[in-house]
Amino acid sequence: MKTIHTTITVALFCLLISCKETEKKPKSKVPDVSETSVTTEDLSLLDKCINAHGGINAWRSFTGLSYNLTEKGKTVYQLTNIKDRRAYLKSKDYEVGFDGKVAWAKPDASKVPGKSAAFYYNLDFYFIGVPFLLKDPGVIASEEGESVIKGKAYETLKITFGSEVGLTPEDVYYLYLNPETFRLEILTYSVSYFDKQNASINSAKVYSDYIEVQGLMMPTKMENFAWKDGELGESTNHVRLFSNIRFLDKITDESVFEALQGSTTEAIN
Repeated sequence: MKTIHTTITVALFCLLISCKETEKKPKSKVPDVSETSVTTEDLSLLDKCINAHGGINAWRSFTGLSYNLTEKGKTVYQLTNIKDRRAYLKSKDYEVGFDGKVAWAKPDASKVPGKSAAFYYNLDFYFIGVPFLLKDPGVIASEEGESVIKGKAYETLKITFGSEVGLTPEDVYYLYLNPETFRLEILTYSVSYFDKQNASINSAKVYSDYIEVQGLMMPTKMENFAWKDGELGESTNHVRLFSNIRFLDKITDESVFEALQGSTTEAIN
């Protein structure tokens, strides 16, 4: 009996040691194809740009974006619902908004850029929201290769829009990206809102002074320059400065998007 007991004890001890060694050497996990990440080389240029700015998932995780925009000493507070693009803008001279159906201005749109609430309510949001907004339905991105501006090489993206996208599907954008960081540095564009037949690319925005805001890279300065035949000209002294940029998980008071009593309205088709 003693011999049997000793044998069992030794066997249990060996089994225990074996279990401990097994715990120390876990089996290698078989890769899950669904978890395999796409390499940088496989990404489109647009996706590389978006990732360089923080990624589309981070952008879409928020409900709202707010900031103060200062131009020529005048400041406008702007709030936009990222999900449905309702907007509210306020300066000492006017209030402008979009309630999902109509754009509105109070007392009227005579003091806003373009003298149109429909044109202005999302103007700055779109520029600061690039490149993330280029993932919207109907946006067409094509890679145009290398461009050289002022002796510096850039990767180039051309952006056009489907015929049913927004109020100005005829607009064209070119994004010039730093080839090392893939960050947006120059944006050229046409404006067809007021004259679709004579819309040409004659203006460029230079994006600079980026800061990280809640995991996303946001420009705090945009300066307009003349643009002709692929060449960056002189500054037009049109400088926009963005401050107090904040992404919102929730917009606590959505009534601000509703048209104020006494405001003028413009339908959004």
